[in-house]
Amino acid sequence: MRVYLTGFMASGKSTVGPEAAARLGQPFLDLDRLITAHAGRSIPTLFAEDGGDRFRELESNLLRRTATTDDLVVALGGGALVDDGNRAFAKDHGLVLYLEAPVDTVLDRVAGDDTRRPLLEDDTGSPLSRAEQRTRIEEMLDTRRPTYEAAHHTLDADRPVEEVVARIVEVVSGQAA
Repeated sequence: MRVYLTGFMASGKSTVGPEAAARLGQPFLDLDRLITAHAGRSIPTLFAEDGGDRFRELESNLLRRTATTDDLVVALGGGALVDDGNRAFAKDHGLVLYLEAPVDTVLDRVAGDDTRRPLLEDDTGSPLSRAEQRTRIEEMLDTRRPTYEAAHHTLDADRPVEEVVARIVEVVSGQAA
């Protein structure tokens, strides 16, 4: 079964995805990493040089390529399913699981990693303050919530990794039965 993990940035898709895939005996694919490899540039560089529209176009094209593999766990970018076509594709070609994380958890996780996140930067590329990040995250979540909630299942991503992995395996195993 093809499984698509969706959720806001830092919801744990790239962390729990490989472990869930291993437990399910399936390959794991991080769509953002595939985009980076395909473009030969980081996502922030791709955004800066080619713009968000080009990034989303590449994301859509590479998402569609996942249909060539039957059993696969895919971590999607946080905004991948905002596009109606991408959302319909993922729902038609696999099981979409929304990893839901509270704003404070997202803030703590992004503060604790060194990943550049263009959506949490100002126009000069400098990180926003924590208060500004909170506002931006809340606004984006308000916009994206209907997209995320359209997933086949919503899972609490504010749990320890092993618990989230176990829940993913449980849901996928129940769907395959």
